Amino acid sequence: MDFFQACMKADNRQAVNGIRKMIPSARPSAIWAVLMHGAAWHEQRTYDTPHSTILVNSIHRMIEDLGNHPGLASDTSSARIPLEDDRKTELQELLIERLALHLSDIDHWKLEKGPSYNVEKSIDSPDNAVRKLESSIRQKNLVGSWEASVILASRDEPVRLRRVIASLAAEDPDRLGHAFIMPISLIAELPGAEYTRPQIASLWHLTDYLVRKVPSKSPDGFSQDDSPSNLVKPTDLTAYRNIFMNSVVNYGILGHNTIFAQRIVDANQRCLVTKEMTHWLVDRLEQNIGGKMVSEDEMAFDKILKSDTEADWSQKPELIRLPHTKDIEEWVTTSDFSEMWNVMTHEKSSEFESRLLEFDSDWPLVRCCQYIMATLLSEPRASHVIIFTHAAWSLVDHGLIPSDLATLQIHRMLRKHLSEW
Repeated sequence: MDFFQACMKADNRQAVNGIRKMIPSARPSAIWAVLMHGAAWHEQRTYDTPHSTILVNSIHRMIEDLGNHPGLASDTSSARIPLEDDRKTELQELLIERLALHLSDIDHWKLEKGPSYNVEKSIDSPDNAVRKLESSIRQKNLVGSWEASVILASRDEPVRLRRVIASLAAEDPDRLGHAFIMPISLIAELPGAEYTRPQIASLWHLTDYLVRKVPSKSPDGFSQDDSPSNLVKPTDLTAYRNIFMNSVVNYGILGHNTIFAQRIVDANQRCLVTKEMTHWLVDRLEQNIGGKMVSEDEMAFDKILKSDTEADWSQKPELIRLPHTKDIEEWVTTSDFSEMWNVMTHEKSSEFESRLLEFDSDWPLVRCCQYIMATLLSEPRASHVIIFTHAAWSLVDHGLIPSDLATLQIHRMLRKHLSEW
């Protein structure tokens, strides 16, 4: 049984084993395409936004944060967490196991209602396909928008598709930022055209969402880009640092303010949104945060530390049992930083908070422990805790929030929400 079949049968063990078997021999792009195929079949039955592709994007970046892996993250120069090779590999493979578990454990579409693969691949010019994509989405035409997206995605580097999707998603991100977060995450992970079925299913998943979320006309004040054929110059975001810090201090429902902030930064770094769109998005973020923006001085670590958190546990959460759980558990409880892990996972949140600054020379290891905490101490269906943890540290990487603030807010969010989906 392969990974996709295991997902559709909700066979968690087989799904995890299916991905593990691919790692030694498959190209990284093939593994991520297979994972996106499973994510594309996520039916969100309770709320309006499936988080499967958002989680794929976050875990992919977390694996890259750890450095190269021949089967998962080759030629990565953006390593943020220096570890010994064996430990790095164990943690990277734990993350992919956790993702496979999640994708098999969530609700899936019934075969007759989920993604279709019978799409008409007409020969059309890119400009016509762009116009058809936008008009079909605004007219709530799933088939038309799906067909147009397939035309644009068939190119070696579908810049037009990524730019148009980013623009449409930016118009009305909604009160949680979902309508921007999900499309930006998906297009970052869109399988290449050589992976036909995963790509077609992912595009169905994307357009099914966009026809529900994109407004029928562009909102007043939104500056559309009439030249989506090229990438744009990134905007300097340092002027918005205070808003990004506020998005972490007041991270909102299940961390959505922070997650929205990070996806704005990511879209900007990928050169997908114009300066005007970026300003529009940051303004929407500020509205979502709500209330008066707190000054940077008021967000100093010692002042935020004094706020009440209600983050104590009556008992420690159980570890998720995955093939690499035992290795990671032994490592964090017996290594040089076992003391850090022990206070981080103590029943009383203050045990870690009161000593947090003692670890200020070891932020990469703190980050590593928080990645493990979000991955192993959460429920199989939980996604927000992992997505939020990555998002906050990504904002640190871009120089938009300090490490101590990120660490404190991640710690508090995880302790409060690890048991939630």
